[in-house]
Amino acid sequence: MSLGLGRIRVTESRTQSTSQGLMPSARRMAKRAAETLLTTARIDRVGLRAHRWRTLVLGYHNVIPDGERACGDRSLHLDRAMFAAQLDALATTHDVIPLSAIDDEPRSDRPRAILTFDDAYRGAMTVGLAEIEMRGMHVTVFVAPGLFGSLAWWDRLADTGAGALSSDVRDVALRAGGRADAVAAVAGDGNAMLPEWAAIASEMEVRTAARRPGVSLGAHTWTHANLAALDPRELASECARPMAWLRSVQPDVTPWFAYPYGLTSAAVARAASEAGYSGAFRIDGGWLPLAASAASTRFNLPRLNIPAELSLAGFRLRTAGLLSRR
Repeated sequence: MSLGLGRIRVTESRTQSTSQGLMPSARRMAKRAAETLLTTARIDRVGLRAHRWRTLVLGYHNVIPDGERACGDRSLHLDRAMFAAQLDALATTHDVIPLSAIDDEPRSDRPRAILTFDDAYRGAMTVGLAEIEMRGMHVTVFVAPGLFGSLAWWDRLADTGAGALSSDVRDVALRAGGRADAVAAVAGDGNAMLPEWAAIASEMEVRTAARRPGVSLGAHTWTHANLAALDPRELASECARPMAWLRSVQPDVTPWFAYPYGLTSAAVARAASEAGYSGAFRIDGGWLPLAASAASTRFNLPRLNIPAELSLAGFRLRTAGLLSRR
């Protein structure tokens, strides 16, 4: 790692971490030691000052109940204690705002943070939302109604030793369109013995969670498809169907959209816009651009993905803008 202009570059992303497995232990330990050293020296203050008035959207997936061990694609399943520690750390340095306030003027000279969950895992809808509600924070959950009550194919097909998908399996699955039935046809069913918290929540569980204080819902397509692989008719349907479902649950909420697998294109962004969403997010890229409300960027907005293996020191550095993930 090298420090320069307030940033340290690392070469990880959600797509890389899910296809290459968790970092080897020796490298991970050295990286965590460096992160701890930097936070002990309070280097994060530099980044917080440099990013005051800026906004960071955090992307999470699942939160594991106490006493459970991660399984499936382990990068997506975060310990409850670590999630709680990250929320507490964020509260000391950032103004945590709802997604609906993304275009509002900053109210202080601190950076702003927006919390999001993708997929509506059962652990996130229970353990995760409880931690957020306890702190009076807000969160937007991007849901794919066609997945409700199922086990995600990326968890079922993850290598049990590496705790991640192989790059070959991932490539085959995405070329097949990223839908569970098509993926099963080309890659098999995988492990069907995952714990309940690792499943996608049921429709009733999501509807109940949407009534909790500070919770809003957004769309993650209907079937969690790879939108970039669909024909125009399928693409339009994957964007429009969840909009109708969202309106039945939270009619007063302005819906937002998150691209499954972070994959998009000009045609995909146009379809999301035509479906009536306020904007759309990738799962990479870090801080929002200063002109986040501009039409040219509204459907190509970045987020900071938070993988389960990230240390608390690493979290502090990334949310201060000192580590960038690619």
